[in-house]
Amino acid sequence: MKKSVLFFGVLTLLFVFFGCGKGDKGYDIYVYNSKGENAAQFEAMCQAFTAETGVRVKAFSIGSGMDHMETLQTAMNSNDKPVIFSIQGIKELIDWHQGGFVVDLNTVTDPDFAKLAAEIAPSLRLTTDGKTSYGVPYNVEGYGYIVDRQLFGEIFANADEVIAAVKTASYAEWDALVKALDDWIRRPRAVTITLSGKSYTTNASKGALSSNLNGIFAVMGAEKWTYGDHFINVALNAVFTSPSDAYTASDAKIRSARPAFIDYAQALDLKTGYLAGKNGPAKRGQDFVSPANFGYDQAVQIFADSKAVFFKQGNWAYGNIAGVNAAKAERLVFLPVKMPYRPADIVRGDGVTAEKLNRSIPVFVPNYYAVNALSSDEEKANAYKFLVWMNTSPAGQKFLVEDFAFIPYNADPATTTVPNSLGNSIIDYMKTGDIIAAPYHGAPGPWSGDVVGLKLMEDYMTKERWTQADYEAIADYAVDQWIKLKN
Repeated sequence: MKKSVLFFGVLTLLFVFFGCGKGDKGYDIYVYNSKGENAAQFEAMCQAFTAETGVRVKAFSIGSGMDHMETLQTAMNSNDKPVIFSIQGIKELIDWHQGGFVVDLNTVTDPDFAKLAAEIAPSLRLTTDGKTSYGVPYNVEGYGYIVDRQLFGEIFANADEVIAAVKTASYAEWDALVKALDDWIRRPRAVTITLSGKSYTTNASKGALSSNLNGIFAVMGAEKWTYGDHFINVALNAVFTSPSDAYTASDAKIRSARPAFIDYAQALDLKTGYLAGKNGPAKRGQDFVSPANFGYDQAVQIFADSKAVFFKQGNWAYGNIAGVNAAKAERLVFLPVKMPYRPADIVRGDGVTAEKLNRSIPVFVPNYYAVNALSSDEEKANAYKFLVWMNTSPAGQKFLVEDFAFIPYNADPATTTVPNSLGNSIIDYMKTGDIIAAPYHGAPGPWSGDVVGLKLMEDYMTKERWTQADYEAIADYAVDQWIKLKN
C-alpha cells in the first residue's frame, strides 16, 4: 500500500461541521458523509433522527472539490474519530481493515441491526471473501446508454416499442442500428431495421430535435474513467460475478478474461467511431482527448442539445443534464451497453448467457457506511440505531428517496419510485432482474482507469482507425497489467 491510514498529517483546517454539536462535546455519535452534494439534506436527516430518538448527531460532509480519503484519514488520525464513516469499495476497505477500523457487520448482536445486515443482498456486500460484510450501502446507482424518448420518437414513430426492442437486441442488431442511424442522420428516409428479430422503420424525415443530430454518441474522450472504469466493467461481467470474485481471482482466471477484453475493444471502437461534436460529426484524434472540447461538461452539452442519440453515463448525470435542458431530463431512459460476446467468452461459471448480459445494465453500490471498530460500545450501539433508522423507518426512507434522490439498496422495485427519470429507469431493470455487477471495484485500484484507461486515451483514442490487431493488443495489455499490479 502506498499509505497507511495510521500515518497521516495534522488536522486539516478545512473541516466544516454540521450538526447539533459543533465542539468536542454535545453529541453522541459523529457521522462522516462523503456525498458533499447532499450535505444540507444529510444534516436535516440527522436532526430528524435526533428529534425522534434523542441520540445527538454531529455530521460532517465533504465540500466541493475536497478529497474524500485525505479528509477522512485526517479525521481518523485525530482525537475526534467518526463512529460512522464512508468506504468506497474494496480498494479502500483494505487500508481500513488492516488498521483495525472496521466492524464486520456479521458479528453485531444488536437484533435490529443484525437483521438489517443479514438482509443486505450478497451481491451488494462490501466483502473480500464473500463471507464478511463491512458496510451498509449508501444506495445503488446504475449506468448505460441514455436516450431521450422524444428524440427517438422523431426517428421511429413507435419509439417506446423500439426502445424496448433495443434493450433485448443482439450485439449484431445493435451494431447495425448504430450504422443505420448514422446514415439516417446524413440522409433521412424510411429504412427498415431489425431489432430483437422484428422489423422497424425509420421516419422519412427529421423533426425539430433530430434536426440537431450530427452523430450517434456523446463521449467524454478526455475522461478516461468513462471508457476505462465503466465500459470495461461491462466486459468483466462475462468473467466475474462480483467485486470480491474479481479481487480473489487467480492469474489463470484473469487470463480467461482476454476474449471478453477483445469484445470490449470492439464495442468501444464502435462507440467512439460514431461521435457527435459541438459543431458537427467528430472523429478520434488529439482533439477528442482535449478537455476543452470533449470533457464531461462538453459531452453533457452535446447530448442535452440533441446533437447525439446516445450518451453513456449513469443516473448521477441527471442533474447535469437537467441543468442544461430540464425538459429533456424528464424524458430519459437507459439502454444496455452491449458487447459482441460469443458463448465461449462467458466464463463466470453460473450459467449466465450473452443474451442476459446484453439486456442488463450495471447496478451497484458506489459507497458504504462503515462502523468504527475503535469507537466505544455506546457509540457503536447508537451508530447501529442510526443506520437502522435511516434504512428502514418511514422518515429515513423519505430522506433517502425524496431529498437525496437515492435508490435505496433495499428498495422494493415494485413499489419504489424516485424523482428523476434515470433513477426510475434503473428501477425498471431491477424489476426484471436484468442487472449486472461492478467487478472492476475488485481489480487493483489503478488498473481500470489510470492504467488501461490512460493507455487507451494516449494510444487509441487519438487513432482514427482500429484493427483486429488493436483489439487483441488492448486485451493483452489489460490482462498483463492486472496480473502485474495484483502480484
